[in-house]
Amino acid sequence: MKSVKKGPKTKPEKTKRKPRAVDQLTQHRVWLARAAAFAHRDPVRGGSPHPHVQVGAILVDAKGKMIAESSNRFSKGLDRRRPERYENGERSLWINCAEQMVFAEAARKGSKIEGSSLYVTLEPCAVCAGLIVETGIKRVYVPVDSLRRYAKLKSKWKHSIEIGLTKLTEAGVRLIAVDTEAARPEADPA
Repeated sequence: MKSVKKGPKTKPEKTKRKPRAVDQLTQHRVWLARAAAFAHRDPVRGGSPHPHVQVGAILVDAKGKMIAESSNRFSKGLDRRRPERYENGERSLWINCAEQMVFAEAARKGSKIEGSSLYVTLEPCAVCAGLIVETGIKRVYVPVDSLRRYAKLKSKWKHSIEIGLTKLTEAGVRLIAVDTEAARPEADPA
């Protein structure tokens, strides 16, 4: 039997595949779903204690790795069980926005925020929009129907969101509305 001499083994060259738009859309949906799930966790586990408006936020670096996640909630160490802190006119003074809390979480970890993307389940208010601009975030992803999801949002917060959107636009931060519903099949024309 003849021995066949084999040449050196060569590995097939790996080519980097550019992610398809559908893959990116799926990833945006996953991050927004995760932010929403975090907001709805038990407040003991970091979820939002707000009775009507539970907002989640996630920071993701340029490589697609999560930096931090949080919800609108009381600052660490504050007693969220005191009922007077939930009264109208008091809640917004005690419960911090999800964006503020996710920035604080990233700071505690020593993470770089500049150049990251923010996924948040409601458009940022005026104060949070200013923080987003100052931190160097260039993209904010929100569900396309987020304002409808928060039907009990007070008019002062809707106005604050309008101002926040103006701040983001003027500063060149892209607000990207993501259709969080999976594509529905077209009706059969037959």
